[in-house]
Amino acid sequence: MNETNPRYCKNPAVSTTPVENDLFLVEPEGQDVYYLDAVTSGIWRLLDQPATWEEILTTYAEAFPDQEIAALTRDLRAALDDMVTHRLVLIAPETPPRAS
Repeated sequence: MNETNPRYCKNPAVSTTPVENDLFLVEPEGQDVYYLDAVTSGIWRLLDQPATWEEILTTYAEAFPDQEIAALTRDLRAALDDMVTHRLVLIAPETPPRAS
């Protein structure tokens, strides 16, 4: 696994429930329900495909150019760390290179 630049992915065991414009996730082990705010729901949608921290930050920085990068970094890192802590998001297994 690339410890210095891991790819993050959705935990496939987590169930997603949309309610109007909101998104709720249910963590399978404890059946805990998590409400996703604008930041975390954006991260969740981005992780339809595994992404690195740099890819997540770059996407948000491009989407919100008026936001200070320090504040964006702080908010995104806190949200992503929380999602990893609650096992909503996992570190994606490294894909081995293809044989030529």
